[in-house]
Amino acid sequence: MRSGHSARASSTPSSTASSMTIPRRYAFLAVTAAFLVIIFLAHQNGYTLPPHGPSRFGIGASASGAASYTAAIVYLLSVLPGPRPPHQIFDSMSLMQKHIPWRHQWPILLLHAEAYDDSDSRELFVEMLRDKAAEHGLSVEVIDGMVRRLEFVRTDHELPEGIPATGANDDPIWAQEWPGYHMMCSFYSHKIFSHPRIKDLTYYLRLDDDSSVLSPTCIDPFEYMHVHNKSYAYQHVSPDMGWVTDGLWPFISNYAKRHPNVEAQLARNDWQWPEGRTWPGVESEYGRSENFPSYETNFDLVKVPRWRTPEMQDFLKELASEPKRFYFSRWGDAPIRMAQVAMFLDMEKEVHQMCEISYAHKAFTFEECPCVPL
Repeated sequence: MRSGHSARASSTPSSTASSMTIPRRYAFLAVTAAFLVIIFLAHQNGYTLPPHGPSRFGIGASASGAASYTAAIVYLLSVLPGPRPPHQIFDSMSLMQKHIPWRHQWPILLLHAEAYDDSDSRELFVEMLRDKAAEHGLSVEVIDGMVRRLEFVRTDHELPEGIPATGANDDPIWAQEWPGYHMMCSFYSHKIFSHPRIKDLTYYLRLDDDSSVLSPTCIDPFEYMHVHNKSYAYQHVSPDMGWVTDGLWPFISNYAKRHPNVEAQLARNDWQWPEGRTWPGVESEYGRSENFPSYETNFDLVKVPRWRTPEMQDFLKELASEPKRFYFSRWGDAPIRMAQVAMFLDMEKEVHQMCEISYAHKAFTFEECPCVPL
């Protein structure tokens, strides 16, 4: 905000000011009015006050200067109460900080379900992060800056109405990780866009605890999105198997048929339906299981306002209206993100494969391409 300029403008005295006595109540009103004018002008010029951090470690984006957008890096640490070994994430966070030339030091949101409610658990997390970051060669100054950006954000996940706590006994898909994995898929598919800490951001970058930025890159991913006016960036495309996307094809097809604008956008994006746009067979109530194209959403860079439009929100509401899609059929956020992008975005203009960042998930290293500085 250009408060210095405003302060100078408001402090210009008249020729008789020195001989006047201003009542305190008028002075207070004048100061208040000036402050409101400053806030209004800042808003009009695209400036934003830095978001606050709910933990004693978080300073939000106060180091980000006068950026005309807001952003955050998101890690989902847990969806169920109780401890979860955090060890992998310290490598991921350290390499993310070390190898990406961040223009602005945005918050790192650590979403959790109770695991870091108490100060002892947060302090232990920070101590372990400091140790691992030092092993990766980060300086004390850089580590301190990263720690100040941490926000431990309590995020509760409850089974929706109609899904019993004994649901694992009903033989859901992926029963061995029920319901935690299914909660995660549901969260990233639609709930994240109404999360109070995320819904008003311009961008978020989701990484997983086993995500790795392997070597230095020449771009800040948020700045790239902003400069090139992109709405979605990904690392890799691969199919989700038909047995974990049962019913997804007909759901998307039926929705598109009821919404001509969606049908037209899918056509413009050269969306490829299974042969004949039919699902014959007897393998399930939906017919033959077909693999579904998917983004690898362990690297998920989203322009949030494009997911907050009325059209997208209507789709998200219909998607969420039947929780069994996630909790029994185990629909994942990866194929759903692909569908959302194809249904509502101009893929040629708005979507970018961010292969400029050398990246791996688990033991799989994704395609890399030359990096051109902004």
